[in-house]
Amino acid sequence: MPEDDLERFCQLVLHDPALLKLLRETPDTNAFFDLIMRLGAERGYHFTGGDVEAALQAGRRSWIQRGS
Repeated sequence: MPEDDLERFCQLVLHDPALLKLLRETPDTNAFFDLIMRLGAERGYHFTGGDVEAALQAGRRSWIQRGS
């Protein structure tokens, strides 16, 4: 499933300082989406920009709800 691949890729990024730095230094949202999809595909993960966007939105909602 793409969501599982995205979650596994995110875990990989969290444990790889070079990947984390690369993503943090991405200048804008479109470049971030392009980079995360390219890096994921290069490592055998399959997810779409929509999957990434949905995960980011879910994270934002969770963060906002914690503040309520």
